[in-house]
Amino acid sequence: MLKQFSLFFTVFCMATSFTAYATPVVNPVEKITPQQILLKKITDLKIKDLQKLTGRKFTLKEKIGFGILKLKLKQQLKHTPADGSKKGETALIFGIGSLAILFLATVVPGALFASFIAAIIAIILGGSARKKDPSDKKAKTAKLLGWITLGLIAALMIVIFIALSNWSWGWG
Repeated sequence: MLKQFSLFFTVFCMATSFTAYATPVVNPVEKITPQQILLKKITDLKIKDLQKLTGRKFTLKEKIGFGILKLKLKQQLKHTPADGSKKGETALIFGIGSLAILFLATVVPGALFASFIAAIIAIILGGSARKKDPSDKKAKTAKLLGWITLGLIAALMIVIFIALSNWSWGWG
C-alpha cells in the first residue's frame, strides 16, 4: 500500500514541480520539450491505467484529485508556446519599424529620435528572446536590424555635423 501511494505521490509531485519551476529545454528540431512530453503522457493516462500501475483501486477523493490534476496539466500544455516566442516576433516588428522610421526621418526630422528608440527596443527584446531560444531567427534578425539602424543614425549624424561645420553663416 505504501509503495503504491509513494508512486502516485511521486508522479503528482513531479508533474506539479515541473510545471512550476522547471526551465524548458528546447529541442530545435521538434520544438517539444521533455516537460511537455511528460505532461502529455500524464494527461493521456486514464484512472484505470493508473490503478493498474499502483495495484489498487482509488477512492473517490483520489479519482477527483487526479481529474483536477489532468485538467490543470491540459491548461498548462495549451499555454506553452509551441511555434516560437512572441518576444522574437515583437522584436522583429520593432527592428523593421526602426528602419522604416529612419527613412521617414529624411522628411520628418523628429522621427529620428523615434527610430533610435525603436532600434534600442529591437536590440533589447531580440537579445532576451535569443537567451530564451538561441535558434530564434526572428530575434537574430531583429537585433541585426536594430544595429544597422543605429549605424545608419550615427552615419547620418556625422554627415549632418560635417555639413553644418562647412556651412558659412554669412555674418560678415
